[in-house]
Amino acid sequence: MCISFPGQVVGVDASSAVVDSDGRRRRASTLLYPDVAVGDWVAVAAGTIVDRLSATEAAELQELLDQAREPDPAAPRIVRKVVVPTSANDPTEGGPDVHQN
Repeated sequence: MCISFPGQVVGVDASSAVVDSDGRRRRASTLLYPDVAVGDWVAVAAGTIVDRLSATEAAELQELLDQAREPDPAAPRIVRKVVVPTSANDPTEGGPDVHQN
């Protein structure tokens, strides 16, 4: 699964654009939107510009992504206990219950 992120185009060349998202600049293919220009708001997924956005749409998408990153304090935590035996032949150490005569 790939999640798209919003950003603003800050540079363009023949086949790609530089997109600024939250202060991080990433290169993205312009194959689907070859006419993007500096200043355009876009959605990027898998290294490709997949949509042109308004500034409002970009802000809404960024807000949703920010909310998804926040842990839900009401959500149950999954805790797993892993027991690693120190000796495979010692049942007191969690190994198999094998008795040798």
